[in-house]
Amino acid sequence: MTNYNEPDYSRQARHLVLAHYFPAEGNEQRVLELLVDLKNASLTESGNLGYEFYAPGGNEGEILIVERYETAEAFAVHRESEHFQSIGKEQIIPLLDERHVEEFTL
Repeated sequence: MTNYNEPDYSRQARHLVLAHYFPAEGNEQRVLELLVDLKNASLTESGNLGYEFYAPGGNEGEILIVERYETAEAFAVHRESEHFQSIGKEQIIPLLDERHVEEFTL
């Protein structure tokens, strides 16, 4: 398993997001490249406390994304951000066969 970034645990997260991405055949490398861009932009958000992704995840063909936010509201702001819309929604999601997103309030 490859960890593509280092988490920052200096502030306590109250909202955890696990995103399970399953790229279509031949798209995994491009999804990973785009996730680096999305991670870097997401880490500039004031409510974002960490953004890690792992390939492979726990299931074959899976990329597991672990996101940490101060609040559920901070995650909602992330979902509406320009970088999530342009990188996540417009570029990454079309390359996936499947995705599941789980949210946990701590």
